[in-house]
Amino acid sequence: MSGSVRVSVVMPLYNAEKYVKSALGSALASDLRELEVIVVDDGSRDASAAVVAAIDDPRVTLLRTTPSGGPSRPRNTGIARARAPYIALLDADDLLKPHKLSAAIAALERHPQAGFAFGDFERIDASGELLEASTLAGYPMFQSLASVELQPPWRLIPQAELARGLLYENFIGTSGVVMRKELLDEIGGFDETLVCSEDRDLWFRAAHHGAGLYCNEVGHSYRVIPSSLSHGPVIRNARCRIAVLQREEARWTDAAARAQVKQLITENLTNIAYAYWRSRRRFAAVLLFLQVFARSGQLRWLRGAFGSPLP
Repeated sequence: MSGSVRVSVVMPLYNAEKYVKSALGSALASDLRELEVIVVDDGSRDASAAVVAAIDDPRVTLLRTTPSGGPSRPRNTGIARARAPYIALLDADDLLKPHKLSAAIAALERHPQAGFAFGDFERIDASGELLEASTLAGYPMFQSLASVELQPPWRLIPQAELARGLLYENFIGTSGVVMRKELLDEIGGFDETLVCSEDRDLWFRAAHHGAGLYCNEVGHSYRVIPSSLSHGPVIRNARCRIAVLQREEARWTDAAARAQVKQLITENLTNIAYAYWRSRRRFAAVLLFLQVFARSGQLRWLRGAFGSPLP
């Protein structure tokens, strides 16, 4: 089968026994049959790995690792084992649409100037009920990006537009992204030091490398679960975002782009300051509000510094 595998679906797995069977089933039900699904269990404490092991399909490979605390290492482990020229990303609680993989690979083969393909996606709740039919319809910056119309429903977003747009919105849903493996070989995989925002870090690097393909049809279902890493501790998540944004700021010489990144860093510093204040770490809040004031020059943050020691 190794010679015929056209796409390797890489799935990190951690305590997702309620959803992983459906996620795997959505990949295996693809109208593109020449695929493999590499599931990397990141030390689950529930029956997740057993659910995967019970699936009788030779296209499924289960790997087990010790817990890493985030999706980067299991994704990288799966990518390293992948045999196909294309890597598709799928989280263990999301669902792929049957046409997604075949359509993305066909588009990438028609347009070699693009390094990856992504699309619109819907949001569902924990039970699978639809919450939002089109996520990217609510991203105004993304909708304003200049693009080249291709064979419908595909558009090519030039490299410069893609990189600029990502400074304002993270409009790329991780599940359903299909990348050339050679692109990952060139820019590197997911940063294993990041617990979250590891996806945006990769998109930034990919956007500085080349163009992207966008499909305006819904290609996957993103399951909204309050306990997920993206809904984790405010301070931890803000620090991860700041680390990613500081790297991105260093890639730009354009003044407007650097100003936008600085603004995002300031917003995340403010989130940390408020979190300190709410947890009664008043002195730490004062210092951070003063830092935000020094960065922005806005008096409201100076008022926040003076007000934060108060009950």
